[in-house]
Amino acid sequence: MHRTAAVLLTAALSLLVTVIPAHAAVGTATNTVSANALDAYWTPQRLAQAKPMPAPVGAPSSTRDDLGTPTFVHDTKPAGFHPMSSVWTTIGRLVFSVPGKGDYLCSANVVTSNNRDVIATARHCVMDISTGQTYNNFRFAPSYNRGSAPQGWWNWRSMGWRIDDTSPGGDNAFIVLATGGNGNRHVQDAVGSSGIGFNQPSNNYAHGLGIPADKDYAVWCEGQPYDGPQGGVQIPNCQGLSGGASGGAFIVNYQGDGSAMQTASFFGSWGDSYFAFYRNAALSVYNGAQNA
Repeated sequence: MHRTAAVLLTAALSLLVTVIPAHAAVGTATNTVSANALDAYWTPQRLAQAKPMPAPVGAPSSTRDDLGTPTFVHDTKPAGFHPMSSVWTTIGRLVFSVPGKGDYLCSANVVTSNNRDVIATARHCVMDISTGQTYNNFRFAPSYNRGSAPQGWWNWRSMGWRIDDTSPGGDNAFIVLATGGNGNRHVQDAVGSSGIGFNQPSNNYAHGLGIPADKDYAVWCEGQPYDGPQGGVQIPNCQGLSGGASGGAFIVNYQGDGSAMQTASFFGSWGDSYFAFYRNAALSVYNGAQNA
């Protein structure tokens, strides 16, 4: 990385804006780093050396997120080609920096949004809920496979996460991307998007997807989920979603007709695989992101 770019990036990072409104369930942060600085930062060497982000230790919480009115937003098809979108093209690699610790990786998934720029991931992939520290330098590659980003990379412009529930059940976050990729487009236009649902039944047969670091390509498991502790949902005997899969998608009604939807994000293995389910508080975070 050129010295000039490094200096600019260091200076810009000091301007990262974090806003946590009083008495709100949502924390937000806004990127102030230029696209050129982010492009210069993420060298092939940095990408190769990024480490999987470990899930935090589960912390007890007395917060209970009430189940509200079921909401479903349909998937979208990529602009101009392909008969339908697929989670295999919308799931991707998320990379980012933890100040003072280094570069890390998680998974994320493109979900339908008004601004066509939103990806769903895990809260512990964007910030440390125990300290309030936010991460930075976010970059996302949909359809990522073994180091290849066939659609290109997208930089971020803002993000939001739940602050009402510090337990694994509250581990929801959404990132808003800038236009980018190979054609400088909205990510949803380039690859389509998964449908997304809130306050849906938690016991529908489901698929869990993510990109673990030890494989470096998307893997999945499936099963009949059950309600886990602290508001989460779990899939028994779900193998393969190891480090790096955090933030991956929990997909129900896994069909090719557009009715499939993401209803939770992968937290980690807590006994069986554990996903933070989307209820009212997650809907508030999502609405803020999709209208940013």
